[in-house]
Amino acid sequence: MGSRLDERDAVDALVAAVRSLGLDVRLQRRSGDDSSHDFLIELQGGKAVTVEVKTTSLVTADSASGQLRRWFDSINADVTPLVVADRITADGRDKLNQAGWSWLDLRGHLRLIGPGLFVDADVPALSKPPLARQGVNGRVGVELATLLLLNPKAQIGVREAAAELGRAASSVSEAFAALRAGGLVTANRAPVTPELFWELAEQWKPLSVDLASVPKPGGGRENSVLSLGFDDVESTVGWALTDTVAAVHYGAPVSVRADHPPDFYVPDQSVLRRATRLLGTATEPSARAASIRVAPTPLACARRVDATAWANEPWPLANPLFVALDLARDPGRGREILDMWTPRKPWRRVW
Repeated sequence: MGSRLDERDAVDALVAAVRSLGLDVRLQRRSGDDSSHDFLIELQGGKAVTVEVKTTSLVTADSASGQLRRWFDSINADVTPLVVADRITADGRDKLNQAGWSWLDLRGHLRLIGPGLFVDADVPALSKPPLARQGVNGRVGVELATLLLLNPKAQIGVREAAAELGRAASSVSEAFAALRAGGLVTANRAPVTPELFWELAEQWKPLSVDLASVPKPGGGRENSVLSLGFDDVESTVGWALTDTVAAVHYGAPVSVRADHPPDFYVPDQSVLRRATRLLGTATEPSARAASIRVAPTPLACARRVDATAWANEPWPLANPLFVALDLARDPGRGREILDMWTPRKPWRRVW
C-alpha cells in the first residue's frame, strides 16, 4: 500500500470508532483472501451489517471519482463499502455520500450507512499527530511534485531530482519527506496519482498578464528579444502554448472558436515584462489577444512539445501535465474535461 494509510492502523481505527458509539464489531477475513477484511457490526435483535474497508490517505472531490472507480470492481454487492482516510475534505465527503459510501475521517468523524443502520457522528480523533510539513509545500515542493508527475513511472532519487531542479539535496529530501507524510508518494518515491496531481493543482497559481497583441512565428528580432524559442523546441527553453487551445491539439474533449485567444507560458518574469512592454496589455479581458503566464516551476517552459508533425500548430506546446493543471483551475468546465481526457502515448494520465 506504499505511503498510503497503513491497513492495520485503518482496521484498528474503525473498530475503535464504531465501539466508541456503543456498537459491537467483529473482524473477519474473507474466505481465501488475506488482503480483504469484512467487519460485522452487530445491531440489536441479532442482526448484523457487513462492512468492507478501503484505505487511502486523502479523499477530495477531484480524487474521489477515480478512487471509487478503482475500488468498485473489488467490492461485493452484499456488503457496505467504507473508506478510512487520514483526511477527507468537505467536498470529498459530499462525493462519497452521493455515491452511497460510508467513511471514517481519522480527524474525528464517522458516517456509516447500511440496512437498519445510520450513523453520522463525531468520534475521537484517531490520526497520529501530523508532521510539521506534509503534502506539497513551498516552491521546492511544487517543483518536485511537477517533476514526479512528468515522470510517473520513473524512480527518481533525491540527488537526481536535486540536479534536475537545481536545488540543494537537503531541500529536495525535505520535500520528499513532506510528500510521504501526506501520502502522496510511495516508499520508492513514485507519485501517488491522481492524489498528487490534485494537491499540486491547489498550489498551481501562475502569474498572468493579458496582452493587447501576440507575436508571430518568424517575426525576426522581436521574437529573439522575447525568447520565443522556435529552434530545437524539445531541448531548449521558450514560450509554450497551454490551456484550452493546447488541450484541443492533444485531443481533449473541448470545443474552441477559431479566434480563441491563445495562452502561453513564458520562461520567467523578465520575459513577461519585456513582452508586456513590446506587445502592450489588454485594457479589459474581452480585448485580450493572448495571455502570458509564468509557471510556478521553470519546467513548464523547459519540457515543451514540438507538435508540427501531427498538429496544425506552429507554436511549441506545453507538456499535457501543464495543460491539465491549467484546466484544473476552472472548477466547472475544466474539471469535467479532465475527467474525460486521457492523452495519447507517450504521455500518461495522472489526473
